[in-house]
Amino acid sequence: MRLRLLAVLAALLISLTACSPSYHRFQAQIIGPFDTVTVFIGYAQSPAAFDRYSALVFERLEYLHQLYDIFGGYGDLNNLHTINAQAGIFPVGVSQEIVDMLTVAREAYDLTGGQTNAALGPVLRIWHDYRAQALAEPNVAQLPSLSALEEAAAHISMADVVIDAEKMTVFLRHQDMSLDVGSVAKGYAAGLAMDAATQAGLESALLNVGGHVVAVGSPHGRDHWNVAIQNPEADLDGASPAVDTIYLTDATVSISGVHQRFYVVDEQTFGHIIDPSTLMPANLYKQVAVIHPSSWLADVLSTALFILPQAEGAELVAAAGAEALWIDLEGNWFATPGYQALSRELKDLS
Repeated sequence: MRLRLLAVLAALLISLTACSPSYHRFQAQIIGPFDTVTVFIGYAQSPAAFDRYSALVFERLEYLHQLYDIFGGYGDLNNLHTINAQAGIFPVGVSQEIVDMLTVAREAYDLTGGQTNAALGPVLRIWHDYRAQALAEPNVAQLPSLSALEEAAAHISMADVVIDAEKMTVFLRHQDMSLDVGSVAKGYAAGLAMDAATQAGLESALLNVGGHVVAVGSPHGRDHWNVAIQNPEADLDGASPAVDTIYLTDATVSISGVHQRFYVVDEQTFGHIIDPSTLMPANLYKQVAVIHPSSWLADVLSTALFILPQAEGAELVAAAGAEALWIDLEGNWFATPGYQALSRELKDLS
């Protein structure tokens, strides 16, 4: 009887194995949304299933990019550029995705003590223009005057960003205001894009939007994704493209650094991440990496940590339930215990 039962169980196991779906790894890539390269890797039962997921992700990213774009319009679509153009004039009717993202940006402002500020647009626009001019004509590169920055900073209050969730409008109270959501929009959009795919049935995927990496589940047959942490000196001769690999499952890693967006004045480098307290580029680290289950919060925290002294940043990380790695200007590493446990390079130290 026992042998017969074992034979029945074995036959049932073989039957279930034969009927279980077979998953395969696929990859797709686009260039465009958020002005960067986006890579989507996922496991699906067929190319058609993967194509459906990748189409959802890429279409969602492109739409959100248009909504959160501050540099131009898209036909009749009301986006952040539209809101900025109507600053001090009248409220702009917007989509739910803009209301929700700006609500999150306000939450981020409070959480980080103002280190991330979606209303910092007037100051960031000055730095953007000077950087663009310097890249076009390096021989005449210069810094903006402190007086110009301070004048712009008179109009960066988040309290003057009026979000009416019932009427679905956004209004900037003063004509010299403007929004810039570079510290939250990409992370928020990446999270929404992956949500769209998981709601459609996706179980295992990795989305890399210009270095902002969102992991859903884990690769079939393994318990985590291996995600490389970019080397901030990768452009130097002989430098490795990665400084670390972390083990990621159902979480996001966001990296902030200035090795790709900067300009040089008198042999000194000035990056794109601006400290709102000094109105000057932050200059404490080469790179910061943050791990958190929330895509938008990882994005926000990596920007804030790049600005804050390491001790203050560590307090913020602990309060937010995140993990982080700091690489300072001398190349020294500082990591939370949770980051060490997920790190190939630091795991033995945890």
